[in-house]
Amino acid sequence: MTHLYRKVSFGSKVNFECLMCGQCCSNGPNLGLTAFDILRIANYLGIEWRELRGKYIVAVIADLTAIPVLRDKGGGRCVFLENREGKAYCRIYPARPMRCRLYPFIPYSPSDNHTLYLDECCPGIKTDKTIEPPWNTLEKYNFEARIHYSKIYTLTFKKGFEPLEALEKSVEEIAALFSMESAKGKHLRQGSASQEQLYVPAS
Repeated sequence: MTHLYRKVSFGSKVNFECLMCGQCCSNGPNLGLTAFDILRIANYLGIEWRELRGKYIVAVIADLTAIPVLRDKGGGRCVFLENREGKAYCRIYPARPMRCRLYPFIPYSPSDNHTLYLDECCPGIKTDKTIEPPWNTLEKYNFEARIHYSKIYTLTFKKGFEPLEALEKSVEEIAALFSMESAKGKHLRQGSASQEQLYVPAS
């Protein structure tokens, strides 16, 4: 499928309503994840995050960077996509990745919280419902992406870890910090990356 994208600037509104058609979950390419996405999915499924490897998540190596992606069932269909009564159904919907939460809006840059692109191939944009783009979700996603790739970069290019080792260690470090804060009865919220204040809950 050829995708056409339209720039959406902060303050504008667009027509969109999810039709539960499953098109966005069925056409690939495989969706890139952050460590935060991985931890949320594992928590929702009630399993240790390492159990996701291979069965639900694989890693693609690009430019010495390991990028975790959701597996597909073939033909670009997400491993978590099911069909219930003729409607697309996501097995992990409450814990779906941030990129899924944003769609049909596509992030422009992790450093830009005021620009999105709209995938005009999504049937939902042809509805009459008018919405404000998900700027808060974009801000959360960009924050998590910056933390994730900053850790990957440091581990790979400054500490000499192999790509897959760097990916696993970055997930371990973020998981450890989240567990530590959860034990204190609170979640680390959005803040300076240098302070490693992590935003894990997506809701």
